[in-house]
Amino acid sequence: MAAPDNSTLALRQVLDELAAQLRSGVEKLGELPHETGDLLARELGLATREELDTLELRLAQLEHRLKLLENA
Repeated sequence: MAAPDNSTLALRQVLDELAAQLRSGVEKLGELPHETGDLLARELGLATREELDTLELRLAQLEHRLKLLENA
């Protein structure tokens, strides 16, 4: 088997460093406060559980009103 050249060794070193940084970043994500997770979810445009519950209640109310109108 041929010995790896300098560019292969350099590439391997860079990949090892990136992998270490990625592992470190993943570990730090688990340490983020709950508020940071909420901010991230908001930035991504995700709805909160409370917002979904509110929408579900409003939908149920509208369905009920529609049934009342249909039966009248």
